[in-house]
Amino acid sequence: MTLFLSASVGHRGANQHKDVLAVQDAINQVPLDEGGSPVPLKLDGKCGPKTIKAIQRFQLHHFGWGGCDGLIEVGKQTYLKLVLYTLPALKLPPPPARRIEPKSLKFIIMRENANDSFGAKNRDHYFEIRSVPHNFSSVYFLGRQQGMHPHPIPNRFNGHFSIFKTKRAITTKEFECQAVYFTREKAGNTSDSHLTLILESGTIQIPMDAHLIGPHGIISGGHPGTSTFRSGIFDFVK
Repeated sequence: MTLFLSASVGHRGANQHKDVLAVQDAINQVPLDEGGSPVPLKLDGKCGPKTIKAIQRFQLHHFGWGGCDGLIEVGKQTYLKLVLYTLPALKLPPPPARRIEPKSLKFIIMRENANDSFGAKNRDHYFEIRSVPHNFSSVYFLGRQQGMHPHPIPNRFNGHFSIFKTKRAITTKEFECQAVYFTREKAGNTSDSHLTLILESGTIQIPMDAHLIGPHGIISGGHPGTSTFRSGIFDFVK
């Protein structure tokens, strides 16, 4: 029980019965190596030589001879130190369970940029991969070197999306690999694009709705078979 005193206890103290009883009980809760009494005090509410000696032993341990007067006064250092041994133990909430990302065979990929075509801007090469049906996602950047991510890293993706399947179950954080984004012109001034991920389990080809801009403009000039591509490292960002 937490120590509460209405008046002083100890040498030349007020020594009211309930206060002395509370001090005796508090000192009995102090470990011996922290200034506690070698022999537990009798809980009788009487401030005799044994109780005063126990108070002095506690004071000597914590404050030295200068603070060893055998008296506990409300709000003073001996009381403030002794009350710590009577506070109820804090019941901390259990640590949150670690969220383990599940493996999946089916995923959604989305570009950061919603435009139908793109070129050399950094934002064009950010992708989000989200597992289906789990609510887990990871951000990737298709760049020339691993770990070279331009800033700021987007936290919202609004581009076209595509659903694809892997050859074995993996998490969204296991797509770090070599990759190629490829656009080819087709007959009728239309284009076809896909992102190829070269995973350890095999190559995954993902159809994409946005098309690369080639060296001479967007790939759509009436020349079927013309193509452009961007290759690099598909690197996990977060």
